[in-house]
Amino acid sequence: MQEKSWEILIERYHSALAEYGLKCGTRLEIINRANVIIHRHINQAKEQLDGEIISDYFTELSERYYSEEITKKRWQAMRRETERFINFVQTGEVKRAVSLKGSRYELLPEFEQIASTFLESVEFHPNPRNDARWAVHKYFSWLAEQGYKDLHDVKAIQLQMFLVYCTENLALGSVHNIKLYLSKLYSFLYESKLSESSYQTLLSYTVNRGTKIQPTLQKDEISAMLDSIDRYTIRGKRAYGVMMLGVMLGLRACDIINLKLSDIDWINGEIKILQLKTSETVVLPLTQSLGEALKDYILNARPKTKSNHVFLKLNAPFESLKSAVTIGEIYYNCCKAAGLPASKRFHTLRRTLGTSMVTSGININTVAQVLGHTDVDSTKKYIALNSEHLKLCALPFDDITSTGGEVK
Repeated sequence: MQEKSWEILIERYHSALAEYGLKCGTRLEIINRANVIIHRHINQAKEQLDGEIISDYFTELSERYYSEEITKKRWQAMRRETERFINFVQTGEVKRAVSLKGSRYELLPEFEQIASTFLESVEFHPNPRNDARWAVHKYFSWLAEQGYKDLHDVKAIQLQMFLVYCTENLALGSVHNIKLYLSKLYSFLYESKLSESSYQTLLSYTVNRGTKIQPTLQKDEISAMLDSIDRYTIRGKRAYGVMMLGVMLGLRACDIINLKLSDIDWINGEIKILQLKTSETVVLPLTQSLGEALKDYILNARPKTKSNHVFLKLNAPFESLKSAVTIGEIYYNCCKAAGLPASKRFHTLRRTLGTSMVTSGININTVAQVLGHTDVDSTKKYIALNSEHLKLCALPFDDITSTGGEVK
């Protein structure tokens, strides 16, 4: 395929995207990402898609994300749209972009077999499984770069060198993940007699990732946000129901879009949901104010369809919301209408609820139960210090005097 042929391909792709129903701005953004791949092929005089070039590109994207050069959102978008373009070249069809999972490192056959067996043998939740795949593939890829074709001569010193390499080149959060999954890997290797040691002592050190203090909202800010919603409109009734679920129950955006009519027990005043993140069921109280908000939307604004989902799209066809991003956009519009800093972090409402409950003296185990946490440690990150609590921690300086440069 000559350079002119690549241009023709892009024109066909642009037309297909338009027929698919994507807006002009979105199409241009997708085309720009496809051009990145095309230019790499042109620079290497390739006339058709080359698997090695694509693999190198995905590896580069992963490195840029794990070194914190690009955000997770951008990393996922670039991978998604590249996969969409590849699918179009192969099939001539434009399909919904699906986020790629796991690593794109190409491994030697020996390492590939070990990695596959390990990932099949150890039970992982889908998200940690992808992280585990990335960590293990990165390790084996590094070993191959050092000249190792198998694990025969790989000892503690090689493992130490890899960890040093990661510390120098990756963010601390990524180093933490790599250490965690290497520990699982070497336990598996030792049990499988593929390693002389599990190296658990070597891999037991703590990686201090650091934790950002995430923002919460004050009571007056929440009131202003709820008051800013026009509850006389269909859009407003839906927004108010969504916001009340976040404010009153701290539900995650993903659980709100999956909320079904059958999850609401009006007689007993409960909402029972299966949490997408933890796969755990949680039963929460349907308070009067929340019940009124949901009832108003369901009876007076929700389209009449056969769908069992509570929240539906505003325009026909009236389908369920497909992405948690929509909840973030609703939150953004509410913040903007209330004159608050615009944000799409709907999770702020969940954090605010958890923080408010803990600082009000509610037992942390009860807070964990309300938020649906299976581990109390997950609840602790919702404990935020506001100015009033900082004052309680401050010590008076009245009895401290300075004499001759010394503090007494």
